[in-house]
Amino acid sequence: MEVVDIVMPIEEGRFIPHAVIEGILEQSCTLRLWISTKHSDGDYAAARNNVKKYGSSPMVLMLDNDIVLPPGAIERMSKFLDGHQEYAAIGISKDSIPVANGEILDAEHVDMSCVLFRQEILDRITFSQGHPFPGKGRCECLQCCDDIRQMGMKIGFLVGLQVYHILNTRSQ
Repeated sequence: MEVVDIVMPIEEGRFIPHAVIEGILEQSCTLRLWISTKHSDGDYAAARNNVKKYGSSPMVLMLDNDIVLPPGAIERMSKFLDGHQEYAAIGISKDSIPVANGEILDAEHVDMSCVLFRQEILDRITFSQGHPFPGKGRCECLQCCDDIRQMGMKIGFLVGLQVYHILNTRSQ
């Protein structure tokens, strides 16, 4: 497996918990971690657009600063993408997701908190806060999912893995 870039947008005033770093270190592949605090008034789309430009490996993991990866997660995600060329990206859920289609769950909304992208696809996506998501306001994640589908590709969740979400990473 080649090097995988992890790109992490982080809001100023937040920190990266030790458990998040431990989760990254528990992966068995070679990783490069890119962190960006360049961000404007809680605009996660701007933060994601800024940090994604640092990734240059064939696979790039978009990872939020409050997400703890299970051991071997990146390897499993990468192996899935290697075997499924129709997928632009694959995510891991913060919540339990039902088993559907065996290995994957295609969903309308794939939260960008932990998603492995093919670099060439990530380069073609612009995250945008302008997309309405029923009951949640505007969502850059849903826009990204729509853009991928308009390219004729798929995005979904890898079933059988779940990340741990740390609820408060605001510096005191």
